[in-house]
Amino acid sequence: MELPLIILLTTQVILPIFFLLWLWLPQPADRLGWLMRVVYGACYFAFIAIIGRWDFLSTVLVIALPVIFLVSALLAYRRVRHRPWSRSTAIMRTHGFTAAMAVFFLALTARALSGYGYQETAVELEFPLTAGTYYIGQGGSATSINYHHTDRSQRYALDIVALNPFGARAAGIMPTNLADYVVYDRAVKSPCTGVAISTHDGVGDNRISETNTQDPAGNYIILACGTARVLLAHLRKGSIAVQGGELVTAGETLGRVGNSGNSSEPHLHMHAYLGGTLDYSAGEGVPMTFDSRFLVRGSTVTIP
Repeated sequence: MELPLIILLTTQVILPIFFLLWLWLPQPADRLGWLMRVVYGACYFAFIAIIGRWDFLSTVLVIALPVIFLVSALLAYRRVRHRPWSRSTAIMRTHGFTAAMAVFFLALTARALSGYGYQETAVELEFPLTAGTYYIGQGGSATSINYHHTDRSQRYALDIVALNPFGARAAGIMPTNLADYVVYDRAVKSPCTGVAISTHDGVGDNRISETNTQDPAGNYIILACGTARVLLAHLRKGSIAVQGGELVTAGETLGRVGNSGNSSEPHLHMHAYLGGTLDYSAGEGVPMTFDSRFLVRGSTVTIP
């Protein structure tokens, strides 16, 4: 089992189950013990709700798990409501570690939430995919929710996948068939009216979990959208429908989602930058908004 999958299962399945069971076993000695467990668990659930990749399992769990935790906490309180507030004569020694961990996860949550805004002037675009429900796997202005943010030109990049009716990006956690990923082969639309200043085709799709670092963007299109340049990357081989220098209109089909380049599974990568012109790695990344909405990890977009 690959390390990212182990981390995902640990943080989004095993630890939530632990916090649910910990409300009951071992039974708290007093009401303060119950409260500390609830606060610690609540801080963890807040953290994982923000930074988790829920499209691997189901986006329904983002709401379901906190609700289950809240109900479980209330039921667990019924067992200790008649107990004294605290039986410990050394509260910090008894509950200090739990309190410290709660503060730790609360701080991590605050840090991730700092990525929900931006200071630069954003470029307003149209969402580049067809009808369906989409999930932002990487996005925002903090590295904890967008690993692209460390790259100057990709600071506000988005990695976009599509969701099935169960809120998952694929039929299974990590299927090996590209067609099992909902976003695969979806039509990619132009997010603006402008010029396709550069295109690149001919790079084959990768197998799942394999990447092509020699052609990082794979098959791609660079658009001139006013003063900004927009990269649409990891497209399917042979699907690009425009050539460099062609005028494009917003909503025009430009290609189809693939898994080419430095991509371990099908998704659409896009980022906007100033300068750099044809070199998508040399410009200065700028925020993108869609109907004035700044998208971050966990955001969903439904196109009717």
